[in-house]
Amino acid sequence: MAGTAKAIDATKIHQGPGDLWIIAPAPDDTAQRLTLAADGTPDVAAHANCIHLGATMGGITTIIQEKLSPIEIDQADGPVLHIPVGVEMRIETELAQVNVDLLQHVLALGTYSTAAGYKQISIGGKLAITYLCVAAIAPKRSDPTKFIVSLLYKVLPQSGISILMGRDKPATNKVVFAGANDHTRSAGRQTGLIYETIA
Repeated sequence: MAGTAKAIDATKIHQGPGDLWIIAPAPDDTAQRLTLAADGTPDVAAHANCIHLGATMGGITTIIQEKLSPIEIDQADGPVLHIPVGVEMRIETELAQVNVDLLQHVLALGTYSTAAGYKQISIGGKLAITYLCVAAIAPKRSDPTKFIVSLLYKVLPQSGISILMGRDKPATNKVVFAGANDHTRSAGRQTGLIYETIA
């Protein structure tokens, strides 16, 4: 009898840095994916107002957690069915560049302003939340002209700002962008997308 082929492919093992972007405008429900330039950055014609969030420390992590509720019956000693009750998708990293221009994007309720001699984020009393579209983009190790992309269509920054300033190590700010459900999009693609380019 013939054996079954194994799926080991060392070229699919990813290692290497990525970049974190605020995407504006977000791709629509039909397009779903980002339009990328040849260098893997968001195409300026399709996404004219993107913002690169600078250098990161320790990489960028995409987390997807499905929540399933087990259905149990008296006639069985284990679940006989699982019902999907939710999904959580988020992107986490530590921003290495601690400047107000970038930090304004990690506060859901901050107000950015600038004038001669200063840039600032004021906090308190603002109730209107602005949602963002966020993407992590990394070149594939096996082919740096192809990319792995994690994309969240509608996110809120949920980590706030916590900056350590000291002599022992550089200041960083850990950020968490948590995906929200965008019910204006088609079912099955209302939170985000992970994909790789192959052509």
